Amino acid sequence: MKHPWIIALIAAAGATLFAASAFALYAPPEMLDTAVEMGDRRLWLALAGFFAIAAIAARIALIRRRSAEEEVAEPAPVQGGSHLR
Repeated sequence: MKHPWIIALIAAAGATLFAASAFALYAPPEMLDTAVEMGDRRLWLALAGFFAIAAIAARIALIRRRSAEEEVAEPAPVQGGSHLR
């Protein structure tokens, strides 16, 4: 994967938008009132924190570990010149 952070940021944006919209649609009115009382600054900080955690989690999930089969399947590096000319 050439740019794993870009994919992780896109995944984090999707997760953040999904979580915020799900909260707005499915939370009981008492929780929505509590969220409004928190104020805009705290809500933005909570969203930014959720976004950061989701981006880090997505980046960790995108780490590709090589299996033993892949290591064995790689050809050995050729030392010197080739005998076939």
